[in-house]
Amino acid sequence: MNMKTLLAAMIAVIAGITSAATSTPAGWTDDFEAAKKQAATENKLLLVDFSGSDWCGWCKKLDKEVFAKPEFLKDAKKDFVLVMVDSPSDKKLLSEKAAEQNPKLVKKYEVHGFPTVLIMDADGTVLDKTGYRNGGPEKYLEHLAEIKKSSAKLIALKRDIAGKAKGDPARLAKIDAAFADAGEETLKKNSALIQELLDNDTDGKYAAKYPFVKYRMPLDNKLKAVFADLNGRFRKRVMEVAGEGKRPSREQIKQVRSELNGYAVEKLRKLLKETTEEQASAPEYAKKEYEAFTKKLNATLTQFVK
Repeated sequence: MNMKTLLAAMIAVIAGITSAATSTPAGWTDDFEAAKKQAATENKLLLVDFSGSDWCGWCKKLDKEVFAKPEFLKDAKKDFVLVMVDSPSDKKLLSEKAAEQNPKLVKKYEVHGFPTVLIMDADGTVLDKTGYRNGGPEKYLEHLAEIKKSSAKLIALKRDIAGKAKGDPARLAKIDAAFADAGEETLKKNSALIQELLDNDTDGKYAAKYPFVKYRMPLDNKLKAVFADLNGRFRKRVMEVAGEGKRPSREQIKQVRSELNGYAVEKLRKLLKETTEEQASAPEYAKKEYEAFTKKLNATLTQFVK
């Protein structure tokens, strides 16, 4: 073996060791920006797996049952560039690039649970969201095919409205046509575009067509704010009870939950009262949105009153 061949072999071995030292599996990349460029060049979508590879049980299950399977990799890579955005306990599992990039991506895309799988276009715009699903590679690939089909409509819309200023009647008409028959999940995922319709709603027609976004989503956001407040208070109080740097016991956690129960009930009842008052003056087409939210809010309240 000559020196040139030996050097090439050594580089290959080192590269293999470096790859194995990270949590990014074979067939996946941890370089988000490079993946976007590849997706643009190859006319593919991005499948971005936000994972906790060394601590999240459902992440491990999804990887073992689906993402690591050769049959999944073979078919998925025809339509998607596969990106791993890991948040492991052991930061040594991350490449230098991923260690800097991943926390920013988690924050940017507001990922609060793992695994979260986002389907994006080559610009990094989220088209759909999924996660663990039963059925192995075959069922997951069928699920992705459905997402790809529904995403094509959104990609076409994005292309059609490119260059048209927000509020342009032609742009509004295309957005309206794209979502006129959409279900709640689709509206939720594309609420920013629907909000553009509502922001330019001179005669109330869009409010009547999209009451879910106009009325229910703001109500849902109020409930989320209540829980964000509760979670913040819970974490702070647990740290106070346990002591700085100490792991709280089950009894201490139970104690804090009991302390905050009354506060939670008060906040939820206040929101229920405000919602009931709003519902009384809401237009008829919005009634069902208030009713659906009130039902969910009452069910939530029941969990705290028990």
